Amino acid sequence: MAAATDQTIFKVKPWAVAVPMVLIGLVFLPTTVVVLAALTPTFVARIVDTSPGRRLTVTVGAMNLVGALYFVHRIWATGHSVSDIGPTLGDTFGWLCALVGAAAGWVIFGAMPAIVGRIAAAQTAIRLRRLGAQQDKLVAEWGETVRGAYAVRAIKEEEAEAEAE
Repeated sequence: MAAATDQTIFKVKPWAVAVPMVLIGLVFLPTTVVVLAALTPTFVARIVDTSPGRRLTVTVGAMNLVGALYFVHRIWATGHSVSDIGPTLGDTFGWLCALVGAAAGWVIFGAMPAIVGRIAAAQTAIRLRRLGAQQDKLVAEWGETVRGAYAVRAIKEEEAEAEAE
């Protein structure tokens, strides 16, 4: 039988989060309405997101929220009343900010596989160079027989080809 751990798992009930969020949303009703309208691209991203961990939704949502901050500033600057919702949402520059933020999230999400691939390739090349240098030291100390069938020669061949050009 496995020993019990001292760590207690803390589970939050959904209603314990939903009730305070609804109350806060009602207190700040004009801000809530404006932000929910500005976050429409995030809701669309959530519907079409099939990535594990909902990475598209998180990326688009974060950038869209940054763009929606223009609306938040505008509604707070005009007095934060229900009558200010219409003029605030009618501001085309606010929509531009919100939609450009969402578009930046889509671009980041789309570009990350290529960026991560290049980083991984660079790390692999660095590791192969280190292994080749370690292998050369071992060969110098113990002789060519320690190289065996798994010789790290690809890097040296690439460097020789680069020098020849």
